[in-house]
Parts: sequence; C-alpha cells; structure tokens
Amino acid sequence: MKNTINLNNLAGLPFKYIKRLEALKEVFIHNEFMDSLKSNSKVSYLIEEIDDYCLNNRIIGFHYTRAIANEIVANGLTCRTGKEIRAGFMKQHSKLFTEQELKLIQNQWEKNFGERGEKTRDSRLYFNFTTYALKNFGAEPLLSNYGGEQVYMPIQDLDGISAKIKSIGEPLILKCSLDPQNIRTFYDYPWGQIAVSTFHKTINRDAYRDDQDGSQFVDVKASDIEIVYFDGKLDYSQL
Repeated sequence: MKNTINLNNLAGLPFKYIKRLEALKEVFIHNEFMDSLKSNSKVSYLIEEIDDYCLNNRIIGFHYTRAIANEIVANGLTCRTGKEIRAGFMKQHSKLFTEQELKLIQNQWEKNFGERGEKTRDSRLYFNFTTYALKNFGAEPLLSNYGGEQVYMPIQDLDGISAKIKSIGEPLILKCSLDPQNIRTFYDYPWGQIAVSTFHKTINRDAYRDDQDGSQFVDVKASDIEIVYFDGKLDYSQL
C-alpha cells in the first residue's frame, strides 16, 4: 500500500529523511533561499531522494475554491472545459442575475477566454502543495468568488455581479490525495524541493517558502478529498 506524504507538514515522510535533514541544521540556519541550499551537495542529493520517494507514493494537494460542499461530496473534482463550467454556472445560477447582467457576463467571458486562455485551463485541476497561499493572499480570490477562474476572473469586479458571485457557495480547502505521476509542475524535483523548504522554514523563520502550482488532467474521486471549511481566523499552516 502506498504512503501519503503531506508536504505542508512532512507527515508521512519516513523518519530517515527527517533525520538526515536535521543533521544539516546549520546549513538551513545560515541560508534563506532554495538556490543557495541546493549548492550544498548533501541537500541536493536529499532533494532528489525525497522526490523519488514521493513519486512512488502519493502526495497531498490543496485545491482552494468557493463551491457547494455537497456537490464535492457527490462528484469529487472533475476535469471540465471552460465552456462546460460556464454552461453549468448559467444553468444553476442564471436566475440570480438580471437580463442586463447576464448579457454583460457573457460579453466579458467571450472577450477574456480566447483560445490561449482556454488551453491553459481546460480540463485541468490545479493544486498547491502547501498552505502558504493562505498567507500571501494568493488563494483569496479563489475562496471569495464562486466557480473558479473559468467563471469569475473577468466578472469579479463588476458592480452588482461581484457581490452575487461572492454570495454563492462557501470557501473550502479541498485536501486531496493525489498520484504525483499525474501532476505537471514547473521545475525539476518539485516534491523534494517543497519538502526541504517545509523543513527549512521550521529551522529558519526567515527562510523563503517554496511552493508552486501543479495541474493534472485526472479527476479526483470524492473518497480522496477531505473538505475543510475555511475560516480566516484559523491557522492552517500545519493542515
């Protein structure tokens, strides 16, 4: 049975790796950035080894959204095109808007979701692998506006419409168990780097936090999702 590693708090990472990280404590104390850490061969080897371990197991991905929890319970997270997402939005929620507002929404969608914009988002599910986006406000628009970027991005600041898309659903953190083999990322050894960065931050409070976006074209079953109801007053740093 595969293990599940939470890169946000290192739960599930075998102690042998933690022990080797602890042996490099002085390196972590005297460096703030990942690039400088990687210049140390012992750290760079650990990054590669931890990454390989994660690739052969499962990892936790955090999906920030404003949604209706019962729909997640029923359907999980499904890969859909932007056109499918927006059609579903209209089917469910068009009654909230005036005829003039509906025309404005359609117009903004058509102007802003061209072929290039669709290609970067269609049928993809996006994740972070720590909760750092809750501190740097990167997750805030996703938690505040219903429907994901394929719905809210062009209309989130429109008078009247903005308040309505903020009134649908509730802010959720979806803690998902994922197969890292399915996930596309933007640099080498991402899981090892994020894990080492998490440890780094526990040793050096001035350390730069390392995370990134990852996406996959694979649905996430409801059974692989833990729904966390977001409360801005709580600390999710160890989620």
